[in-house]
Amino acid sequence: MQKRPFFFQHTLGFRRNPFGALEREEWIGIAVLSPMLTKLSATPSTHLQLLGSMGSGKTTTLLKLADTLTQAGGHLAYEYLAQGQRAYQTDTAVLTTFLLDEAQRLNRRERRRLLSAISRQDQSGLRLILSSHEDLTPLFRRWRQPLQTIDMNALLTADLYGRMLARRLEYFALPDRPHTALSPDAVQWLYETFYPNMRDAEYFLYEVWQKETVVREVTAVVLKELFDQIG
Repeated sequence: MQKRPFFFQHTLGFRRNPFGALEREEWIGIAVLSPMLTKLSATPSTHLQLLGSMGSGKTTTLLKLADTLTQAGGHLAYEYLAQGQRAYQTDTAVLTTFLLDEAQRLNRRERRRLLSAISRQDQSGLRLILSSHEDLTPLFRRWRQPLQTIDMNALLTADLYGRMLARRLEYFALPDRPHTALSPDAVQWLYETFYPNMRDAEYFLYEVWQKETVVREVTAVVLKELFDQIG
C-alpha cells in the first residue's frame, strides 16, 4: 500500500492513518493474542502451526509471539519467507525457538532440512512455531514430531476482531484527544464483509480514514455508502 498524505490526522485525533502499512514494532504494538494462543506459546515442548488463509492474522501473531518469548528469555529468531523464497536463512543451531512465517513456501529439500534440525540429538531443544497456508501435519507425522495446529480462521471471531480494531485505533491515537472510532455495527459489518481476509478490511479502512474530516463514530451505514463508492 502506497502511503499518502493524511491531511486530517490531528483533526481526527491520530498521529497517522491507523490503517496504513506497519513497521515491525507497530505490528507488535497492535497485536491482540487470544488466551489459547498465549497458553500454547508458553508450552515449550510443543511445535505450533498457525494455519490460515491470507489476512487472518498469522504474521501479526508470530511477531507478537516472538516479542513475548524474547521478553521471557531464550534464544529465538523470526524469519519471513517472501514470495518466491524457497529456503530459510536462519542458523537454528543456537536457537531454542524458531518462528518461520509462510512456511508453506519451503521447497521439499528445505522442509527436510528444517525437520532434520529438530530431530537431531543436538537440536532436540529446538521448538518451531510456523505460519502456513498449507497443513504441514503430514510432514511432521512422517518425522514423528508433535505438532499443535491453531486454526486462525476459526480463532478470528467477531469479538476478537473488534478488540483488534480497537487496539489499532488506540495505538495510533493522540493522547488526551478525542478520535474517530468505529461503532459496534460497523465492526460487525466489516467482519461479515471481509472475513476471513481481514487485510482487505484494513485496505478499505485506510481509504475511509483518508476521506474523514471530523471526529465521529463511523457506522455501518457510512461504511456501506463508502464501500459502494470505493468499490
